[in-house]
Formats: sequence, structure tokens, C-alpha cells
Amino acid sequence: MNLRQMEAFRAVMLTGSVTQAAKQLFKTQPAISMLLNNLEEELGFPLFERQKKRLYPTPEANYLYHEVEAIFSRLNDVNQTVQDIQNKQYGFLRIGCMPGPSTFFVPEILADFLEEHPKVRASLQTRTSDEVAKWVASNQYDIGLAEITTSHRNIDKTDLFKLPCICAIPQGHPLVKEAIITPTMLDNEPLITLHPDHMTHHDMSQLFESSENRMNVRLQTRFFIPALKFVERGLGVSVMDPITVKSYCSYASPGKIIFRPFEPILWFKFGIIYPVDTPRSMITNLFTKQLQNGIRELQEEPEILLSWGKN
Repeated sequence: MNLRQMEAFRAVMLTGSVTQAAKQLFKTQPAISMLLNNLEEELGFPLFERQKKRLYPTPEANYLYHEVEAIFSRLNDVNQTVQDIQNKQYGFLRIGCMPGPSTFFVPEILADFLEEHPKVRASLQTRTSDEVAKWVASNQYDIGLAEITTSHRNIDKTDLFKLPCICAIPQGHPLVKEAIITPTMLDNEPLITLHPDHMTHHDMSQLFESSENRMNVRLQTRFFIPALKFVERGLGVSVMDPITVKSYCSYASPGKIIFRPFEPILWFKFGIIYPVDTPRSMITNLFTKQLQNGIRELQEEPEILLSWGKN
């Protein structure tokens, strides 16, 4: 029993005649009759009784029709799925993200994306940058957002970005009056930093050393989001990535922290990464564009963050 035979049988069952079935399928009447005859020969039992030029389905035909209708219903589902895929409305997106952007920045972008694509399912996992790179390299994530080092292999690192870090200052601190913060201004000032194994801590240490200023680290955190709580309490100043600042500005109330540019520029380097030699789905490419746009907004309009919380 092939698909053409099932199609002819179903059309006759629905219309009640070979003539109408032929019209529905845009075929000739003899062609439909031949398909039915061949089908009955293959099955070994009659499907219709012919009385006065009309066809009456046998009980066996009615039973078979339910099975055939289920097949066509499934085919319709497959066709709808194909259309959804073509319209980028169907798929499963696996995302790995370093901690800072995974709290608010990426979730907001992903939420917008899922609202626009209601049939897309997604998984967002928070990992360290090294873990994100490893999981992407082993094809367990379709896309990752992570800080990039030369040790990362088996990943596609074509979408690389760098953003200038920003200085977070407690409201009421004397440095709030300054337009730009420099290492000299932070000489022996209590600082809140990430751990020494992080690249921003390493780069900042070099800046202080080259300018012969003392780096007074009072507090160390694994990620910058908790560091902002200590800045709010006036326990120190922190130089951090703008994605964390963007996340903070999306949930906090102004009045506790002021943000200022930091010079010389301390770059926060990261990238959108993919498994190497693995084709990307249309959904992955579409989400990537949305994520790229969110990052570029930070590159092109840093003043939005710097003006947040001003009196």
C-alpha cells in the first residue's frame, strides 16, 4: 500500500465517488479507479461495493480509513513542522553562559526571543567561561557566551567582542565628583575585585603596577554581581565589565552606586562561541543576531550606563 493509493482511497471515502475524488486530487477518473483496483488486489479484499454507479465502503474499508486518516494527520503535522522550521518558529536552543551575563542580560534577550518564537524551546545554563568553552567544544551547547583565552580549542571564536570596564563608586564617595577614574585616584583606595586568576584582576594589577600605584584589595568575589552589594554598602570601589553594570541597572534602584569611565581602558574580552565544524541551526543563527545586537548596544551607547543614577 503506497501513498498514492492511500491518497486515492481517502479521497473516495471523503467525497463518496471516484469522480469527485479525481477532481479533488486533480487526476483523471480512470487513474483513481486504477489506483483503487490495484489497492484492492494487493489487500486481497474489496473496499467498496458498487451499486447503481455509487460506491459504498465495506466495514473493512471503514476500519482501514481510520488508520489512513491517522497517517495523513501525522503528515499534516510534519508539514506544519516543516513550515515552522522554515519560519524559524521551531527548534531547541542550548545556551551556555558565563555567570555575569546569565543573571539578567542574557535572560532578558532570551525572553524577548522566546516571546517572538513561541514554539522554540531553550535551555540556559550558567557555567564558568572555561566550562562553557568545554561544553560548547563537546557539542553540548549550541552557543556559548564566555571570556576567551588562547587555551580554548574545538570552538568557533568568530564573534569576539571587547567592552571598556566601568568603575562602580558608592554614592557619596569623593570620587563621584570626578568625570573619569584613573589608577592614581584609586591609589590605596579599598577595592572590590574578582579573584587573582581572573583576567580583569590580572590586567588591573598590571595597570596599577605600571603607574606605580598601590592596589588595595579589600574584598574578592568570584563574580561581579555580588561585588556590587559591597559597593552599595560603601565597602570599596570596583572596576567591572559593562554587562554586569547593565544587569545591575535593570533591577536595582538608583541612588546607591554611581558609574564612571575608567582610564586607561581596561578591556573586558569575551565572545559568542559555537562548536567547531558543526552546522548551526537557523534558530541558533537568529538568536545569535539578537544577542549580537544587545552587545553592540553596549558598545555604541555606553553613556546610558554612565548616566544611570545621576542626580
